[in-house]
Amino acid sequence: MANYLDMDKLANLVRNKRLTRGLRETAKEIGNVSPSTISRVENGKTPDMETFLALCDWLEVPAAELIKNTEDEKAPNTPEAITIHLRADRNLDPAIANALASLVTAAYKDLSQTKNEVAIDRIQDKE
Repeated sequence: MANYLDMDKLANLVRNKRLTRGLRETAKEIGNVSPSTISRVENGKTPDMETFLALCDWLEVPAAELIKNTEDEKAPNTPEAITIHLRADRNLDPAIANALASLVTAAYKDLSQTKNEVAIDRIQDKE
């Protein structure tokens, strides 16, 4: 059983608490979080752990409330999980993280097509 961050819920909570306040004002209120990071979270990008915990404190929500397990109905699949981690890695330049995420997505898509072609070949061989 694996766990993942419910980004839809986090994004909605941040968006709803911020309401009409500006990103800079909100970032200053939270502390140690940039306005651009808040915007990225509101748009569904996974934050790093330090930011996640700061947001939980600001939202007054236990971190565990936003962590789901793969038995829940909306767990991300493998390529999605990998791309989430790549884009959240602060050590990677965002352009490089996006390029790597695109490569992972393409590789899994190619793998899926290859599996379908093999299955079709097997069916045709049986006929």
